[in-house]
Amino acid sequence: MSRDPIDAVRARIAALKRHSLVSLPTPLERAERLGQSLRIDLLIKRDDLMGLGAGGNKLRKLEFIVGKALDEGYDTLLTTGGIQSNHARQTAAAAARQGLACELHLRGRSPDNLTGNVLLSSILGAELHYHEDADYAEIDRRMAARAEILSTQGRRALVIPLGGGTAEGTVGYVLAVAEIMRQISDGGAPDLFVVAGGTGSTAAGLSLGTQLFSPGTSVLAVSASWKKDVLSGEIARHRRAAAELLGIEDKAAVWVDDSFVGPGYSQVSEAGRTALLTLARSDGILLDTTYTAKAMSGLIALVRAGRIAPDAKVVFWHTGGTPELFTRTTYELAI
Repeated sequence: MSRDPIDAVRARIAALKRHSLVSLPTPLERAERLGQSLRIDLLIKRDDLMGLGAGGNKLRKLEFIVGKALDEGYDTLLTTGGIQSNHARQTAAAAARQGLACELHLRGRSPDNLTGNVLLSSILGAELHYHEDADYAEIDRRMAARAEILSTQGRRALVIPLGGGTAEGTVGYVLAVAEIMRQISDGGAPDLFVVAGGTGSTAAGLSLGTQLFSPGTSVLAVSASWKKDVLSGEIARHRRAAAELLGIEDKAAVWVDDSFVGPGYSQVSEAGRTALLTLARSDGILLDTTYTAKAMSGLIALVRAGRIAPDAKVVFWHTGGTPELFTRTTYELAI
């Protein structure tokens, strides 16, 4: 792509409302021992080390979402997720940083004891609401109704969709690709980015980012929950919305694999457990069992199956989530 289109994209991004929440760039570290055992050049992009509210990938998205909220006079953030939602915890942290009220409408039963992410969300001052009897579509409707109630009280509430999946939020990961390319400018472009696939916005941003800043790099999204066709469709939807916002044609593609979900969302998979322990004991880096361990298990299996080439330069995007480990038992992790 010529410089003119990239400059035009940068100008569009610069025009978006954005509020800095974290210090960038995040570290890029080489996982020497695991990479050697797999015979690949394995780099880990440490978005788990962003700092605010225990870090994580949603903070890149929330910089744009909160920027818009502040610019448009919102005083309250509403969002949803599972009981151990990383996105919910990071939204609570962003709200606390900016002095905004925060309500988390979590899908599931109220826990007997707060642990992990939901404990941190409470510490950060979020108001917790539990919806045991509802799917996310119904929770979205309830949040919209709640925002209307708050408006009658003179407040203004912004409803943030599951996973921070807005066009502006997706742009956070378009910029993340430009960031990492500056970090490795002297070492050649990666062959592959590997990321956990949740709601799809992060993978969408990465794929648009590679289209712009590293066209020789492929993107693999390892599903943590959804079937391949569902996740692929959501990634495409987020990508189209962000491409329209940036005024570019969406030509990106993502390799989606749903073979590593295991027993189900938020449940420990055997391969994920092994991947978690392998990286921890080889390179001292912790993963979470819901997302990143499953993504790492996919990376390891696909290398061993020959679907990722020997000597490939692979970047694993660590999207955070390690507070979830503190909800697990030694029985679940078999240690």
